[in-house]
Amino acid sequence: MRLVDTHAHLNLPEFKKDLPQVIERAKNAGIIKILVVGIDRKTGLKALEIKREYPDLIDVALGFHPHDVKKLTDEDYRWIEENLPLALALGEVGLDFVKEYSPKDLQILHLENLLFLAERYDKPVILHLRGDSAFWDLAIDLLKNFHDLPLLFHCFTSEKKVAQKLLDFNSLISLPGVITFDKALGLREAAKYIPLDRIVLETDCPYLSPVPMRGKRNEPAFLIHTAKCLAELKALSLEEVAEQTTANAIKFFKFNDYGG
Repeated sequence: MRLVDTHAHLNLPEFKKDLPQVIERAKNAGIIKILVVGIDRKTGLKALEIKREYPDLIDVALGFHPHDVKKLTDEDYRWIEENLPLALALGEVGLDFVKEYSPKDLQILHLENLLFLAERYDKPVILHLRGDSAFWDLAIDLLKNFHDLPLLFHCFTSEKKVAQKLLDFNSLISLPGVITFDKALGLREAAKYIPLDRIVLETDCPYLSPVPMRGKRNEPAFLIHTAKCLAELKALSLEEVAEQTTANAIKFFKFNDYGG
């Protein structure tokens, strides 16, 4: 059985002390690829460093998290243009109107700038989108201008009606360990609805540990619990869920063509 963790933050300090052990546990759990995602220049450089250390397992996405776009400079844009050819994807980028650590207008401006960059370099995009129903209407209207871009809606935790709209794009929807939470009723209903060939899986580690690992630092090896839950929700075998979501990730990110 093969699994791909399409969103991990092994480049954060939480993994500084035991990254080799985390990597080994991931391999033992059937993880064949981990996409380590940058949220700024520092974590992007760390992701590239981890990729050099574990080239067969690790690939990289480079981006600027919407929380921090108020700090972006011309030098940041020069850096990402120089390094984006080394990455499989642009991300994570997006809009977060829940915490709004950066002003909404700046978030929109930089997201558009970064999406144009993805078009120029022919990179798929990993999107971080958080907000209420009005927010989703705004985000979807913005994304219609980039309809041909391959979009991955990272850490989807919304409901079926939002998923329906996202499926109209050239997109995949990434499900995190939150689907294992009993109280996540709307998300679990959405997970049943989304076609399996449009789903990938992620940990978003070190965050959002799935049941039965709640309270522990999340890591790629825990992805098996999310896969098992999705299989139960869809009344499918674990093997079918693992193989299809892995095939989806390989096709979307072109892992086989990248040499990673």
